[in-house]
Amino acid sequence: MLAVVLILIFSATGCITLKKQAAAPSKLGGAFFTDDRFETWKHRSQLMTPGETPGTIGGVDVYFMKFDPSDSDAIYVGTRADGLYYSYNGGLGWMKSERLPAGLVRDLAVDNKNKCRLYAAVDTRIFKSEDCARSWVQIYYTDNAEKLVTALAIDWYDPNVIYSGLSDGSVLKSENMGVSWRMVNQLKKRIFKIMVDPHDSRNVYVGVESTGLFKSMDKGETWQDLNKAMKDYKESKSYYDFDLSVTVKNMIIYANKYGLLRSLDGGDTWLEVKLLTPPASEIIYSLAIDPTNANYIYYSTNSAVYKTLDAGVNWVVKKTPTTRVASEIIVHPKEPAKIFVGVKEIAE
Repeated sequence: MLAVVLILIFSATGCITLKKQAAAPSKLGGAFFTDDRFETWKHRSQLMTPGETPGTIGGVDVYFMKFDPSDSDAIYVGTRADGLYYSYNGGLGWMKSERLPAGLVRDLAVDNKNKCRLYAAVDTRIFKSEDCARSWVQIYYTDNAEKLVTALAIDWYDPNVIYSGLSDGSVLKSENMGVSWRMVNQLKKRIFKIMVDPHDSRNVYVGVESTGLFKSMDKGETWQDLNKAMKDYKESKSYYDFDLSVTVKNMIIYANKYGLLRSLDGGDTWLEVKLLTPPASEIIYSLAIDPTNANYIYYSTNSAVYKTLDAGVNWVVKKTPTTRVASEIIVHPKEPAKIFVGVKEIAE
């Protein structure tokens, strides 16, 4: 029987509710699944392998998880040391992309108009598949072994346009599906994430190590520093993660060392999202906004997942079922009570 502790904390923003459940965590890695927004957990790491003994990805460290934007039964998992895995049955079974080089896969982008066209970032290279991850060709590599490809994104309106971020802060753009590239920005620190605005593909957002968030409103040609509007929030430049709302135009939730900040105008102004912990007291490893309801927000710390169903007025915290951290949270685009979590050891 799980013990539940209910704590009411009153603040200027309203009543904040904390619920904790006690459970002995395992050391399992791979992927976990919940179909009731973290009330219960299931380990979803079985490999689809021939023979009597089933394989598992339960020992891998997950670097990212992504849904195919046109097929929510297709899910991709990039690992820290074991390459890329994919599932075409909603996570019930996984297969390994055998022809993609093993190692740390830092990001993957799926063409929303051609589900079999994929781009993967592996170490210093970008690979492209035209046959749903069965085969890959290299389309880009850096000229320095320490200059890694760390982020990828595709323009959903025009999938000829691809963005890539590098560990030296370079933001690259291709307008011909990766045949050629040009630099459109140099932000000096590692690029962690690139997102194309789901409401207007001209808007491109970039999350950068130690320097926060940047935005382009013309497909990467010119850029603005969104951190200038966050000057009242100490250490907000220390980037953790960010997400864009699918249902509310111009809404951004930004996780940083200060905590969570919300913008409703595309980054021109920011307000604090009140948390259960003091500012700058916890590392946030992953963040997700429900794609059907922007009031539902989730984030993870080193041993828990927090959720709010009312835009941050009240929070519930659930202990993760493993000693590994929730490195990625992805919410099912059509059935939002279903959520996948990828986990990894804390050490980078």
